[in-house]
Amino acid sequence: MTNSLSNKTIFITGAAGGIGEVLCNSFASANARIILHCNSNREKAESIMSNLPKNKHMIVQGDLSEAENIERIFNEIDSVDVVINNAALIEKHEIESLSFESWQKIWNKTMDINLLGPAHIIYFASQKMKNNNGGKIINISSRGAFRGEPNAPAYGASKAGLNSLGQSMAQALAKDKIFVYTIAPGFVDTERVKKLVTDEVKAQSPLNRVATPQEVAETALWLASGKNEFLTGCIIDVNGASYLRS
Repeated sequence: MTNSLSNKTIFITGAAGGIGEVLCNSFASANARIILHCNSNREKAESIMSNLPKNKHMIVQGDLSEAENIERIFNEIDSVDVVINNAALIEKHEIESLSFESWQKIWNKTMDINLLGPAHIIYFASQKMKNNNGGKIINISSRGAFRGEPNAPAYGASKAGLNSLGQSMAQALAKDKIFVYTIAPGFVDTERVKKLVTDEVKAQSPLNRVATPQEVAETALWLASGKNEFLTGCIIDVNGASYLRS
């Protein structure tokens, strides 16, 4: 499996976050070259990159809510074989407690980063992949796309949109040998959400725990390196049976 990623370039958004860091380490250990995207935390991205096996990795920086930044980033990238749309914003915004101005602001920012950002990334990445005999795109969605997020409805809606985007692009890009997959985790044990992982949250799964970042990364690694093109358009749940759908 790892041999198929040798000399492959992997573009990972949100690389300075908890899941992003593990994605970088996992793919670099599989002999891939990593393009680490960060927004404000460049110092963390540089620290992560310095610990990766040497393979001409690079950092790109920019706010993905602004389309011009995405276009600039792809002008800096020579080629890409796999894109992992991992960057996301989740912000609590209960409908009863916000002014309409605040409500709009959170919705707009969440949709710009979580849905329009990946859409624009797929647009530019697919242009490069078409010239490179194809590629793979992996979107990181959420259990909340199916279950609902009453305390963060823009997040849940954006991830539902991301699921649909992945399915649409799987159909649109298959002719160019570009395959699109979606991973939908539940809670993942990162530093950002650690305080939210209560015993009650763990008990949502019959395994009585939440996912590890490594489990998400291993799923992405398998999708990127395996002979699984016929899974294009799939949504893979990584939630420990905490939410089941049919």
